[in-house]
Amino acid sequence: MTSIVGNLLLVATVVFLGAVLAIGSFAYLDGLGAPTATADFTYERTPAGLEMTPEALSTAVDVQLNGKHVATFSEDAAGRTVLLPTAPGDRITAVSRDGEQTVLVDKTVDDRSEVGDFIAYYTFDSTSGSDLVDRSGNGNDGTLSGSPTWTGNSLRFSGGGGDHVDVTNLAVPGKTVSEFTVAVAYRQDGSSGRVNQLVEHYNGGNEWFLENPGASGNQYRTEYAVNYPNDLVSSGTTYTTGQRHVAVGTFDGSTYELYVDGNRVGSDRYDSTVNMGDLVIGADAPNGNSQTLDGEIYEIRLYYTAFDGEEIRVISTAMG
Repeated sequence: MTSIVGNLLLVATVVFLGAVLAIGSFAYLDGLGAPTATADFTYERTPAGLEMTPEALSTAVDVQLNGKHVATFSEDAAGRTVLLPTAPGDRITAVSRDGEQTVLVDKTVDDRSEVGDFIAYYTFDSTSGSDLVDRSGNGNDGTLSGSPTWTGNSLRFSGGGGDHVDVTNLAVPGKTVSEFTVAVAYRQDGSSGRVNQLVEHYNGGNEWFLENPGASGNQYRTEYAVNYPNDLVSSGTTYTTGQRHVAVGTFDGSTYELYVDGNRVGSDRYDSTVNMGDLVIGADAPNGNSQTLDGEIYEIRLYYTAFDGEEIRVISTAMG
């Protein structure tokens, strides 16, 4: 009898504890709530990247590109479009702005049909080696010369010793380039009144480049040329060494414009066809032995499309 009573008491205790745990679990779940936010998005490719459009939203949503905030959609934003300047390997995330912070979109861009009109795309995130990989898929890889140093998220140029990267015969398979946009995210560390070259393209007598001539002290300007020395614009504004910037030059065959950090700082006209040839990164073309950059380059985007001010602002924000 004692054994039977003991077993009954043990069973009762287990049932009681199970009921307590169940009640506690239900209360815990009731406190958190199951995710209730919903959203439906469509995507359309443009020359600058993907346009993202919400078709239906049950809550306000934050949109991030590679962890950076790029847009907010309110609950009544269905049909409103935002441009995401997507590149290979980018990650698009949409998170509800309610207390649940539900991840509604987690999308990795890995298809050529989901990125912009790239000629070349460089991220500078290697840690070793003498090759700069073109992540656009067009095969416009570069070769390091001198002794530039990988940092893991940039390429460091010493300002001397012929540090540069050679990219030969820029091309897009099956495409004739008639306009372009070049964007460089960089930091310049030294000026000393000399030219620091970011990128320079050359093909025979034709040159286009982005460079930073020294002004005074630790100040410099930014210049963009599509036909040096005659067709060139300068920022007019000086910038301070040691700070990160994004310089963008665009050319549609007749008008060329210079932007720094998304702001247009120079513009002029030059009627010409566009030549694609060799590119030098971090030094003067064609030999890379002068006007070397003292600083770091984080990212370079070269497109075969000329973009307007809003598209360049979005690209500059993503690169910055």
